[in-house]
Amino acid sequence: MHAGVRGWDAAACRWGPAERAAGSLNAASLREEQLHLSLLVSSSWRTINFRVVPVVRRKLGAPALEGAQQMPGFPEGSLRRILSQGVDLVPASTQLWRTSTDYLLTRLLGELGSLQGHHLDSLSILDRVNHESWRDGGRTDGLTFGHLKTVLLWASVLFPAPEDWAELQGAVYRLLVVLLCCLATRKLPHFLHPQRNLLQGSGLDLGAIYERVEGFASQPEAALRIHATHLGRSPPPRIGSGLKALLQLPASDPTYWATAYFDVLLDKFQVLNIQDKDRISAMQSIFQKTRTLGGEES
Repeated sequence: MHAGVRGWDAAACRWGPAERAAGSLNAASLREEQLHLSLLVSSSWRTINFRVVPVVRRKLGAPALEGAQQMPGFPEGSLRRILSQGVDLVPASTQLWRTSTDYLLTRLLGELGSLQGHHLDSLSILDRVNHESWRDGGRTDGLTFGHLKTVLLWASVLFPAPEDWAELQGAVYRLLVVLLCCLATRKLPHFLHPQRNLLQGSGLDLGAIYERVEGFASQPEAALRIHATHLGRSPPPRIGSGLKALLQLPASDPTYWATAYFDVLLDKFQVLNIQDKDRISAMQSIFQKTRTLGGEES
């Protein structure tokens, strides 16, 4: 990519051949003694493991979800309507049940899909890059689709303006700056229960994952396999040496978890592309604050 190319063209991204025919099923791993039934389904470029579990639907809402109803970035009234459906109960053991918000989160993704822009396209791209590049085709442990789904939900709140999602490249980088911050601080808050850290106790090498994600953010061309006509002679790195220190600021001061701070990160990657004067002013104010705190390194 170079200065003469505006954004990404989804048709220019080349992927490898399909693993098997789309829709083929494999139920060989079903085990009656487990708490779930596993069903393997080919999606043409990888195999997806569906875990089928019994669910008890409850209309009783959870008090912890009340604050989430005020989050921006979703169609008006959709959060309240979805969260009013309550939480599910799923098996935690052969004798105990636990609450689950998976169904609510899936419905929220569906609401994002109803909006104009590349919300779900950006998630799809990072899901594939995660599988094929960051996880070596699924051969190594790494981020799950659940992690990336949570990143998209937070990015939609932090970047609620339609212009944030109008271009595919900018949409992908809105997920990337949130993901990089979470990896640098080793904290990915659950979308509906922010006090829960989805990276805690994961057993993942978060440092190694960060390096891979940062490498992709710097030069995404190799992982995306963008056609040669879309590249310059030598695409320059998109980030400087002070990025990781900047990404760690929310760990010491949670007030940085805000649009203005993430706009600073987008500006670092040269993909901010917004016209809102108030938002630009807020971004510049945060940028000056980070320079005061970190000096030239920021």
